[in-house]
Amino acid sequence: MKHLHELIVTSKAWRRTSSNLNADPKTLAKDSNNHFYWRINSHRMESEVIRDSLLNLAGTLDTKQGGPSVKPNPSVLRRSLYFERSPKQQVKLLSMFDDADALVCYRRSESIVPQQALALYNSKISIDSSEQVAALLNKEKSDQEFAAQAFELILCRKPSVAELDACKTFLVRLEGVSPKGPGRARLVQALFNHNDFINIR
Repeated sequence: MKHLHELIVTSKAWRRTSSNLNADPKTLAKDSNNHFYWRINSHRMESEVIRDSLLNLAGTLDTKQGGPSVKPNPSVLRRSLYFERSPKQQVKLLSMFDDADALVCYRRSESIVPQQALALYNSKISIDSSEQVAALLNKEKSDQEFAAQAFELILCRKPSVAELDACKTFLVRLEGVSPKGPGRARLVQALFNHNDFINIR
């Protein structure tokens, strides 16, 4: 199937952007709701992908393939794919982001509720991962360089001038409250809550 996969991922259809900023006005007028899929529809990552992405950015994700399933536990570093599925045993972060429902043939719903942002900000995995990511990035860099590096690592894009200014202001405010390391970890944690991190565009 490799030749087929290569054909798909190198096709123009596969590589289309979700943005309509530079779209052909005629196309936009004809199909503004994207019924004919001339661009990708933006959607949130599955709960497992969000958790695995946090661990992967921190460099702690266990990528070993195969083996038995494991009981859901926040301290487990294996990919979420290997968690046992049971209504009684759930990882709160996964269930908050609409984990596959074991009672309904593993179907998924997609909800947007305020508790999701709180879960991503207050969960142990998010806090631990943010501290590890901040430690991985070069501490000798200035606040501006650190913020730019964090944006590129977490959001896969460069920050705008306004975003850089906001990050610098944020770090300066926290500098008096906590040492540079924890302040930078909080910036990383804030980027984990950014739409560009949890959404596929």
